[in-house]
Formats: sequence, structure tokens, C-alpha cells
Amino acid sequence: MNKTSLHINLHEGSNANYFEALGKTFDTKVINDCFLYTMGNNRIKLTAYNILPEFEFLVVQSDYDQSIVIDRQANKKPDCFFINIVKQGKVIQNYNNEQQQMEADTPKGIFLYNGLFPLKSNFPAKHPLQSLAIKVSKNALMTMMPESIEVFDALFDHDEPRAYHTHISTEMDRILMDIFNHDDSEFGRKIMVTSKALELFNIFIQSLQSNANKDDFHGLHIDDYNRLMLIKEEIMKHVDTKLNIEELANNFAISVSKLQRDFKALFHSSVYQFYTHAKMDEAFRRLKTGQYSVMQVGYDLGYNSLSKFSQMFKKIKGINPKDVITLKLK
Repeated sequence: MNKTSLHINLHEGSNANYFEALGKTFDTKVINDCFLYTMGNNRIKLTAYNILPEFEFLVVQSDYDQSIVIDRQANKKPDCFFINIVKQGKVIQNYNNEQQQMEADTPKGIFLYNGLFPLKSNFPAKHPLQSLAIKVSKNALMTMMPESIEVFDALFDHDEPRAYHTHISTEMDRILMDIFNHDDSEFGRKIMVTSKALELFNIFIQSLQSNANKDDFHGLHIDDYNRLMLIKEEIMKHVDTKLNIEELANNFAISVSKLQRDFKALFHSSVYQFYTHAKMDEAFRRLKTGQYSVMQVGYDLGYNSLSKFSQMFKKIKGINPKDVITLKLK
């Protein structure tokens, strides 16, 4: 295969839709609710666990040498809800061709959205992925967990595209580890994965309720996402200049308070924290090339004091900037 990205189009909905779309791309059949493709070092495994017709889990474990882009068309059903949880790997979510990276081991590990929200996801090459997708309808919730209806009604109170980001708690992370271990087991796989996934779902709903009660869990309309993606790109393009949040908000016709609130809701980071991390990411990229000195990078990125630059770099990256150059030279 060539090294360009693989594009997969599917209609958001049941696990069967995913199997059908992947089967066309990889010419692999589903056996015992499991899609398994292997070739060389490449491995893509999706296992479906169906609780009810509209309550399903999909366990994904893959390691592939090409980027895979999945374009999921909204199913147009506001009473359908989708929860994507990334345990390991990287997912770049696209909204109207803008990108936002959701990495494992960060507070951006869970993405919740309704059936009106179109979503395109880019899975970068050579990043082992472990994720759990949960698909549930309001009808299924009425059968399995009617006490959760109030939570979803509060989060999705209008028939419009809406999504949320939240973190993976320590307890959920532990259960996820069990899910992926059991998914590779020969004995008792289905009952163990199903029970653990239901336990995780219950904990997640409780966390939604808790956050909603604290009024610190903000959903964003797709228009808010699109604007935030543009703001993020603007920040990324100007990491070598001083950040002026008032000017940034004014340029995008948004109040400072709304910018800060929405940015925190999506990225689980303040604007300034994101800006500082983006600056250090750029510093690391430049130093890694071996073409720039620490002095050049520090001054180019707006630091008047190299000691302050080095301190911030070490704090965020865990390594001294001069040591990055040394690693390149080895």
C-alpha cells in the first residue's frame, strides 16, 4: 500500500455500519462480532458488544503504518448519543476541516456528542490505538438506565449539534485496562468485557451528573467548535509573538469571558496554558532538527531571558533544551 491516508466513509450509527465500511476497505469479513485485519506489522481489531439494538460497545485496538481518516456522517437523530474514549494513541478530530488533537493520558480523553454532530477523525500512522466507542439511544436508556435520562436531557436540551469533552478518571482508566485485556482473552471474553463496559458507562454517567450539578461542564454547539478551531490555529501560527487575549477575542467577535470558558470546555486548558505548551512544542521541533541553538530558539520565540526559557521548557517537556540537541546529534 502507499503511504497516503486511507479514507473511510460511513453513516454514524450501529457497529454494523463500521464493519461494513471497514470490510470494503480491507476486504476482511466479520467473524463472531470481531473484525480482524493483519498484514505484516499492521493490525486492526474491532470487537462489537451489543447490549440492546440501540445500546452497543465497540472495542478498537489497532496499529497501522498509514494514517486513517474516518468521515462519519451524522445520523440526524438527536436522541442518539455517541461516546468515544481514547485509552491510548492519538485522534485528530476535524470540524469543517479544522483539526483538534485528542491524545490519551490527557484530560481530553472522552468525547460525547449527539446524532446531529458530523465528525471526521484522523488516526495518525504508527500510533498504537486503544479506544472504546459507546452508542446508545434514549429508548435504550429508558430500558437499561431510566435514571440517566434527566442527565442527557440537561446536556442535550435542544435538537441541535452539540458535543462535550471531558477527562478519563483514574477509576475509568483502570476499567479500560481490564476491558482491553479481556478483549484479547479466549475464555469468558464477552461476559467480562460487557460487564466492565457497563460498569464504566455507569461511572461515566455519574460523572456527567456530578459535573452538571457543579455547573462546570459546558457543551459547545458546532459553531462554537468551528470558531475555537480557528482561534487555536491563530495561536499556533503566532507562537513567536506575545499573546494578547483581549485582541484575540476581539478579532473573532467573542467576549473574553466566553473565549476563556469555551476554550476551557474544549481543551481543558486555559488559553495561556495552551499557548505556552504550543510555544514549547515549537521549540522542541526546532531544537530536534539540530539546526538551531538554544539561544536562537529562545529569542525567536520571544524570550528575553534564556534562563526563563530553559526553565519553562524543562517544566513542560521534562528535559533541558540543550539536551534535545544532544539527543539529535547521537
